[in-house]
Amino acid sequence: MPAPARPYWTGFLKLSLVTIGVRLYTAATERERVRFHQIHEPSGERVKQQLIVPGIGPVEREDIVKGYEYEKGRYVTVDPDDVKRLRLETTDTIDIVEFSDDIDPIYFDSPYYLVPDGSVAEEGYRVIREALRESGKVAVGRVVINGQERIIAIRPLGTGLLGNALRYADEIRKPEDYFGSIAADSVDEDQLAIMEQIIKRKTKKFDAGEFVDRYQTALRELIAQKLKGKLPEKERERRPAQVINLMDALKRSLAEEETASAPPRRRAARRTEEVEVEAGAEEAPAPAKTAARGHRAVAAAPTKQRNLLLPVEGGRGKAPKAEPAKAPAAAAPAAEPRRRRKAS
Repeated sequence: MPAPARPYWTGFLKLSLVTIGVRLYTAATERERVRFHQIHEPSGERVKQQLIVPGIGPVEREDIVKGYEYEKGRYVTVDPDDVKRLRLETTDTIDIVEFSDDIDPIYFDSPYYLVPDGSVAEEGYRVIREALRESGKVAVGRVVINGQERIIAIRPLGTGLLGNALRYADEIRKPEDYFGSIAADSVDEDQLAIMEQIIKRKTKKFDAGEFVDRYQTALRELIAQKLKGKLPEKERERRPAQVINLMDALKRSLAEEETASAPPRRRAARRTEEVEVEAGAEEAPAPAKTAARGHRAVAAAPTKQRNLLLPVEGGRGKAPKAEPAKAPAAAAPAAEPRRRRKAS
C-alpha cells in the first residue's frame, strides 16, 4: 500500500557522521471516529465560532499574532520571524544522541513511521535498522515537531523503523502521589495461587485486531436507527456490583475460566458438578451421600464461606485429597492460619 502523499515531517536522520534523508508519517489515525458538531436545535443549523475581540467585535485571522501573557492582561507578541531565529539543528534533523536497552512505557506518546526519503537514503536506513535489531537497543534522539523539541525513541518494525515521541520527566506526575496510600503488606498465599492460575489461563499473544471500539460501534448503530426514524432502546438497567468475599470471587473466576477453556462435553459435566458442589455447600449432605461423592467431598470448615474445590497448580494452594468417608465424620477442627507472603 503506498505511503500517504503528505508526510508529517521531512528532514534527516543523523547518527554520528551518518546522515540520511527521512520522512515521518503519523502511525495512528482517528479519521474513522464518529465526530459530533454543535447544532442550533430550533433552526437545525450548525453553530459557527467567530474570532472576536471584546469592545471591537469580529476580526480577521490574518490580523492575529501569538502572544505570551507575562502579567494579567498584558502580553508580549512573538511573530514568525522571531521564531525562525530560534531554529535548532533538530528542526530538520532527528539527532540520535544515545541508545537504551529499555524505556519505561509511561514516557511513550505518539507513534510515527520513519521512512527513507528516496533510494539513495535506503542503504544507510537499512544498516541502522539491522544494527538496532541485532543489538536489541532503542535509539534515542531529539527532533522539533510542531514547535516543540521532542525526545524520540526509534526501533525496528518489520522492514522499517518505528518512532515514538517521548514525554519529558517533568510532564509525568509522581506515582507516589497516587500510590502512596496503598499498603505494601503481605498477601494470602491461597488467594495469590488462584490469581496466578487465572492469569495463566487468560494469557495469550496480544493481537490488536481482536479488539474494536464497541462504544463507536454502538454510536454508529444509534445514528443508523435515528436516520430510520427509530427511537433508541431504553437504557439497560445496571445492577450494582455485588460485594462478595474475595476468595469466593477468585474461586468462581477460576471456575469460569476452566469451564470456558474445556471441550464442549466436559463443560456440561463440569457445570453439573459445580451445581452439585454448590448445593452441597448450601444443604448439609447426609453422611451416606457424602461417601458416595467421596472424590468431591470436603470437610466443612467452621465458616460461612462456601467451599468450591478447584485445581490449583504449584506448591502453594494445593488442597489435600479428601478420603472417602466410612462413617459419619465428627465436626472438623478449626483450620490453621494461612501463611502469608510479604510483598517484596
